[in-house]
Amino acid sequence: MAESAVGYVLQKLADTLLKKAQELQAVSGQIEQMQKELRLIQAYLRDADSKSHKNESVKEWVKQVRDIAHRIEDVIDTFLVVIEENHPWYRKIYMWLKKPCKIYKLSGDLNEITQDLKKIYQRRIDLGITILGADNEQIGLVPYRPTKPTDVDESEVVGLENDKQNIIKQLLDTNISRRMVLSIVGTGGLGKTTLALKVFKSAELERHFNCRTWVSISQKFNINDIFRKILYSIEPTMENRNPPITDENLPAELQKSLTSKRYLIILDDVWRDSDWEQLKNGLPDPKNASRVIITSRSGDVARAADCNTPPYKLRYLNDDESIALLFRKAFQQHIQPENYPRDLLNVAEKLSKKCGGLPLALVVLGGILSRKERNYTAWNTTEETLDWHDEAGKKCSQVLAMSYEDLPYELKPCFLYFASFPEDHKISGVHVTSMWMAEGFVPKDSARTMEDRAERYLQELVQRCLIQVTKKSWNGYCKYCTMHDLLRDLAITKAKEENFFTVFSKEGKDVNQLPAIKPRRAALQFSTLTQDGVYSENTRSLLCFGFDLFSSKDCGFSKLNYSSFSLLRVLTLQNVDMTEFTQRQWPKGLVHLRYLGLRYCYIPKDLFKKFSFYNLETIDLDGSFSAEDTIVLDVLIPTLKHVYGSWRFDFRLKWNQHTNLQTLEYVSTETEIVELACCINLRTLVIRFEGSIDNERVQQMWRCFEAVLRRTEQLVYFGIVQRGIGLLPFGGTTDLPCHGKIQNLYLNGEWIRDICVPSEMFPPNLTKLTLYCSKLEEDPMPILEKLLSLRILRLGTVSYVGIKLICSTGGFPNLEKLRLIELPNLCHWDIEEGAMPVLRHLGIDGCERLNALPELQKVPTLQELEVNYPSDELRESMQGDKDLHKIKHVPFVRKE
Repeated sequence: MAESAVGYVLQKLADTLLKKAQELQAVSGQIEQMQKELRLIQAYLRDADSKSHKNESVKEWVKQVRDIAHRIEDVIDTFLVVIEENHPWYRKIYMWLKKPCKIYKLSGDLNEITQDLKKIYQRRIDLGITILGADNEQIGLVPYRPTKPTDVDESEVVGLENDKQNIIKQLLDTNISRRMVLSIVGTGGLGKTTLALKVFKSAELERHFNCRTWVSISQKFNINDIFRKILYSIEPTMENRNPPITDENLPAELQKSLTSKRYLIILDDVWRDSDWEQLKNGLPDPKNASRVIITSRSGDVARAADCNTPPYKLRYLNDDESIALLFRKAFQQHIQPENYPRDLLNVAEKLSKKCGGLPLALVVLGGILSRKERNYTAWNTTEETLDWHDEAGKKCSQVLAMSYEDLPYELKPCFLYFASFPEDHKISGVHVTSMWMAEGFVPKDSARTMEDRAERYLQELVQRCLIQVTKKSWNGYCKYCTMHDLLRDLAITKAKEENFFTVFSKEGKDVNQLPAIKPRRAALQFSTLTQDGVYSENTRSLLCFGFDLFSSKDCGFSKLNYSSFSLLRVLTLQNVDMTEFTQRQWPKGLVHLRYLGLRYCYIPKDLFKKFSFYNLETIDLDGSFSAEDTIVLDVLIPTLKHVYGSWRFDFRLKWNQHTNLQTLEYVSTETEIVELACCINLRTLVIRFEGSIDNERVQQMWRCFEAVLRRTEQLVYFGIVQRGIGLLPFGGTTDLPCHGKIQNLYLNGEWIRDICVPSEMFPPNLTKLTLYCSKLEEDPMPILEKLLSLRILRLGTVSYVGIKLICSTGGFPNLEKLRLIELPNLCHWDIEEGAMPVLRHLGIDGCERLNALPELQKVPTLQELEVNYPSDELRESMQGDKDLHKIKHVPFVRKE
């Protein structure tokens, strides 16, 4: 974390010197000298971080580096507030007269910091901190010792039998003659090694392969030792050959030996894709269906090893499996569910949920319980007092912490940022990456946008199984994600240790006795504050998650001293009545604020009169509402990139000159829509349309809007929402200049009666289509099924008012998800043989007249069926359908 803090400050200093050269001319030399000192220290941080876990003095040195980086940041940011605030003319004169004093103070602060930097740099010699490079990368290697896969107690294995059979089936598929590399991917403690061992010991594989061997790779390894281990395992006589095989000849000898065999090699615990680049040199492809299994925490390793074989992502245990494993380990024997002690079952459920389905955590916890009395009091005390970071949970904590320590330094603050969200919170991938950018965690890159780079960071955390995707967006990226409880606990602990984030929650120990600390970032999770002024002038992020908006409980946010928040970069409030803020004093200018999130809040009309924005990049009002029809922010913000409005009120900005806008959701056509013509970088645009199609003014607006779209060459997501009574001014997108580029189309509103729906009305590259309230009278499937790129189709409420749907042979060739929602007259649905050949998910909600499902056996790829609020006839037919057992999930909710 110190390395990321220093890297950020160096970038900030460079940017500040470039943008504020005139204002900082008097101290530019001092800043440049400070940059040199920081770069010298930065070179030693990687070695210091690796030693800090075992050496308290080195740990303190790293802390000093991190603290001084924060000091530099605070000094520069405080000065920028003074020179950038938009003061009245008389105040500007006063500030101009005071500027020499401010420069003098800044010079003194910078000089003091530079002297401290020199002392820190010199101290590294006494601590033995060096620069890690190519010459000492191999330091600390453990001498080679032959190893065998550890035997696992079969009683600890739960929920892996299906995984074992699936992998064995893939390995035995002789239709794939090439050397296939199958990667088992998952976080530490999830059971990768256990599963690989069960596969390795399978009798079916023993008969199929000529030779098999197991090698543990781990984080540090010597490639020659690994090759010798494999060679001597399959050719024992080679170990005593005279003269012995040299290191230079070793890869060739290994390849020669393996080429004549159908082999199975398991490489356990491969950490990096660069490790595979070394390992593959000894593993030939004899084209005889030889196989390699890799276990790893990283999805990058899987892609590097075999891009044609999807990684086998190991899942977390479900609730039943977790409880079974917990009881099995606690009682040291297998227990059938009907024999679970009734007095322990409830507390066992609580304990198992704390483990988040992580097998290792459950095994460790079961081991603790096995040494306690088998009664409710003893188990409940464990549940209330268990700290996963004390001695009892040390083993599990170390495994989880290892996943964090292995992260590249630029990803560590991104991971720790998840600590700010409440438990089980639905975290938006788009918004958390926007917060990272606002914080400065994502460096600028000329090769790609910051948004693309931030998305790549999120995908990396997902690949490493530190973050779990709960829902994907239309383009395959993470729409919503969550973090398992143990990993969240780890993030909270690390964030507190490194003064990165301070979390206050009702579960936390600090709630009822908040100290007058000065957190750099603070997250309030459903807390009732008891003190004023808890937050200091150096607070960079404030994330507040309140009670339900209509709750009578006080969230305590009104007690915060908002006037001290002049350095905020991120401010988010959720489910908060903003009227309580009207009497509070805000900073004169939020110079550094880049992300403002007010989701599901009550917004007073004059709220934004209290803000002065200079560098705002994202404003999020999704789900918020107001007593007023229009909320006005009458200011130009050239830095603005993403605006998420609300369909409940019109949010107005001075849109002209906002050339950086990429996202604009729920802008009203009542706005001067022609101003949007300057927004040439828009990628997402959703407009709210009001009025009747017969209205001359509305038609004029539509023509203006078409002119706007001629300039939005990057638009990929386009939506129109009809508010109130009226018809969509929509006869297709063919007349829009952006027609061929739209990939996601959202239409909410009634179409013109008797409209002809030609196939060319839809964009040819359409990936997702959502229709609501269209009131189409003719079956739209014959047209929609010809959209070759369509992967997601949602026919929403009253989008179709006919009685029959037919999906014909060869239709929807790439459709993966289909959802039918409240189609009031739909009675019959036919799926012909060969229709929807890749459909995986089917959802049916509230189609009350649909009495039976189509013949789903004609869709062999279907994996998930979700039926909510079915008719009684449909529910009964589903219960009697013997083919439905082939589909993994068949939940349904009966309408009362």
